[in-house]
Amino acid sequence: MHCWKTINIKHEYGTTRLTLWAIIVFILVFSFSFIFFGYFDPIQYTDNYVWLFFLIVLFLYPIHKFIHYFSLFKYRKNVRLKIKIDYRFVPIIRMRLTEIIPKTHYIFVLILPFLLINSILIYVAYSFPQYTHYSCLLLGCHCSICLIDILYVKNLLRAPRNAMIEETPRGYEILVPPNIQ
Repeated sequence: MHCWKTINIKHEYGTTRLTLWAIIVFILVFSFSFIFFGYFDPIQYTDNYVWLFFLIVLFLYPIHKFIHYFSLFKYRKNVRLKIKIDYRFVPIIRMRLTEIIPKTHYIFVLILPFLLINSILIYVAYSFPQYTHYSCLLLGCHCSICLIDILYVKNLLRAPRNAMIEETPRGYEILVPPNIQ
């Protein structure tokens, strides 16, 4: 196997640009989802469970990472977890896979939290219209968290079908058999 391409989204786009894109994604997703749900079912909103909302906001990122970890269950012996503090106060959970895995499985690992958590939030917004504002805020926040995963998926979709993915300190390496250029 040889390296077809190395992907490192933070170096490719830059932290500032990724942060701005995450903010833009949050604003757009919140705005459009709130307008969409409010248009079909206008209702009086309530703030009875604001404490639950803040609790979910706190645990949204760890739940997101747990879903990544759970989808790597087959490779759990080769996953290393590490907590790093960015910007002096933001805890970041890093997962490092020490084994190569197929491209299709890795795409599944990256996209599963997006599909699962966002589906639950859309269901809650639809089923409990008085709490739509909370669900739409959480949906925007989670889509911002998923931005880097989606950018990685975008790059991985261009890779050859039988590619394997390996994580290195430089980023993700897409490995292909020697007969593919």
